[in-house]
Amino acid sequence: MCFHPMGEAVFWLKSLYQLGFVCFFDFYFWIRVIVCLFGVVGCCG
Repeated sequence: MCFHPMGEAVFWLKSLYQLGFVCFFDFYFWIRVIVCLFGVVGCCG
C-alpha cells in the first residue's frame, strides 16, 4: 500500500475539521443546557 502525502494531509484535515465541529456543537449544546437550567432555577427560585 502506498500513501500519498497530499491525500493523507487532506484525510487528517477532514478528520480534525469533523472533530472540531463535533466538539464545538457539543460545547454549544452544553451551554444551552446550562442556560436553560439556570433560567428554570431563576424562575423557580
